[in-house]
Amino acid sequence: MPASELKIRDPFVFADKKSGKYYMHANGGKLSPGQLARFGAGRNALYAYESKDLKNWRLVGPSFVPPADFWGKSDFWAPDMFLVDGKYYIIATFSAREPSVKTVRGRLEPMRGCSVLVSDRPDGGFKPLANAPITPVGWMALDGALFEDSDGSMWLVYCREWLQVGDGQIIAQRISRDLKKTLGEPKALFSASSAPWVKEKSGTHVTDAPVVNRLPDGSLYMTWSSFSGGKYRIGVARSPSGRIDGEWIHDPECLNSDDGGHAMVFKTFGGKLKISYHAPNSKNETLTIRDFALKGGKFFISGE
Repeated sequence: MPASELKIRDPFVFADKKSGKYYMHANGGKLSPGQLARFGAGRNALYAYESKDLKNWRLVGPSFVPPADFWGKSDFWAPDMFLVDGKYYIIATFSAREPSVKTVRGRLEPMRGCSVLVSDRPDGGFKPLANAPITPVGWMALDGALFEDSDGSMWLVYCREWLQVGDGQIIAQRISRDLKKTLGEPKALFSASSAPWVKEKSGTHVTDAPVVNRLPDGSLYMTWSSFSGGKYRIGVARSPSGRIDGEWIHDPECLNSDDGGHAMVFKTFGGKLKISYHAPNSKNETLTIRDFALKGGKFFISGE
């Protein structure tokens, strides 16, 4: 299937050097009734896609089918995949069944959190490391991603949702290298409203999809998403010190104007920098992959 026709949200592209293929995972929300019937796993599961060239993608099949007693009963959002010490890990967002968390709207909602899944291969066979979220119990947390520091220590970066705190936050927390437990306390890096490009009249502000990368000069940059003027956007924050728990400074303007977001940056097998995200942020969203570059100290998405 051509990338331009692939309906998908939260596309995280993983370049698997072992197979020479690119992989993505997504829930079954965009699959047709025929596709769901073919695989028999339902919408509340994860499915793998693979590609050799980023232009054409093949639906491989279910990559994670939850056990009957799995705590997460809905969402199956934002499955980001990473390779750590020879094993493939997915960090995805799930919600419990029973309402238990009070929101800023004054009502109870099911707890939302991130869980870690593991497999020996990138296209399937994923199982939960634990039948519980790795993010704090009682939080509305989502969009977890890994960052490996220069000393080999691992960090979990995720969002504390606006539904619970009003002004959504980006959180960082150390995590054991086997990804089975967090270490120390969660640290809030910044809130959505601290970015000058985030402009919403509702009084609540979204944080989505924090993904951290390191530049050659040792500093860090984070792509993340929120809303401005009613459209979904991608922004950049930077840590000049190179510390994930250091001060983060926002670029004053967002990167895009196409109502797209939930982005991540990756390198192709040829070493070219790309950014993937879904656009527009509607029921008609499709996979968007564009060139990504840093010129004169400023990040650019091709075509923007």
